[in-house]
Amino acid sequence: MALYTVVMAGGRGERFWPLSTSRLPKPFIPLLGSSSLIQGTVARLQSLVPPQQMLISIGIEQLEIARQQLPQVPAENFIVEPIGRDTSACLGFCALHIERRDPEGTMLALPADHFIGNADAYLKTIQTGLENLEAATGIVFGITPARPETGYGYILAEKPAVHADAWPVIRFIEKPNAETAEKYMKSGNYFWNSGIFIWNNRTLLDLFRKYIPETYAGLCKLRPLIGRKAGDEEIKEIFASLPRISIDFGIMEKTSGLRLVPAGFVWDDIGNWASLERALGADAHGNVSQGSHVALDSSGCIIYAQSGTVATFGVSDLVVVQAYGKVLVCSKDKAADLKRLVTALGPQEA
Repeated sequence: MALYTVVMAGGRGERFWPLSTSRLPKPFIPLLGSSSLIQGTVARLQSLVPPQQMLISIGIEQLEIARQQLPQVPAENFIVEPIGRDTSACLGFCALHIERRDPEGTMLALPADHFIGNADAYLKTIQTGLENLEAATGIVFGITPARPETGYGYILAEKPAVHADAWPVIRFIEKPNAETAEKYMKSGNYFWNSGIFIWNNRTLLDLFRKYIPETYAGLCKLRPLIGRKAGDEEIKEIFASLPRISIDFGIMEKTSGLRLVPAGFVWDDIGNWASLERALGADAHGNVSQGSHVALDSSGCIIYAQSGTVATFGVSDLVVVQAYGKVLVCSKDKAADLKRLVTALGPQEA
């Protein structure tokens, strides 16, 4: 079984304005340290698969920066989506590239921009998933809820009567309200959907044929064009016709025989500035900062200074970000809604 990883890096990351932009979206910015999120993701995977078996799925605007940040990945492994059509089109397209290299290959698909707290436990969990793949249609990885989170999707799994590393999946659940999320957290059978999946590549293509036939028909048209430089315009036209649908909604929620491996690592999807509190250590007053920050009588603030110094005095529970000549100041409870501000600013400012 040859394992190929597909690192999905097509998101825009509008909730991280002004640091994240359409040309330099969230996966490519150094939110948690000196390396970008995608650099950290690829570094974790290198002991699992060689760079020759890593596919990086990106938009055309990110191709240059992706190559600069990931020089160890071969040029032909950057899979450019001509237009964003959500994760089903992304993974279907990558499945064709894997099929061309190895018809019997296995795909590990994962987002480029998540926080992983323990690399060794992460790799051990992925290995557990690979060991259980033969008896399953596919493997999903669930995160034990640490709080009644309403911003994530959940997976309900059946706890085996005897100890087992992989639990039968009962169903996928959309983002719940606060009361429901509280019940899920207490039950022990509900997990956050990490967005990390493993399939046999051939099985995944069969699932497209069964559950998203329109996408599968498009993939069949794309198949003979893979690797042909002269086919770029035709690829773009076909890709644009694919339905915009997530892999969760299009396939995962409809598929039987999935197994869930409970994650043995700390995880966060780093969805907005406020989530840095969970990924980075705070000072004695609850302030979390990246870059130069001087605080006086300030508490519970999240500070990001790209250059120079940000000083806070007598304030609490603010997000303050300085990047690219722009400054963001907002309350932490508005951080998840930052897309509204980006829309109001318009394309020239954002």
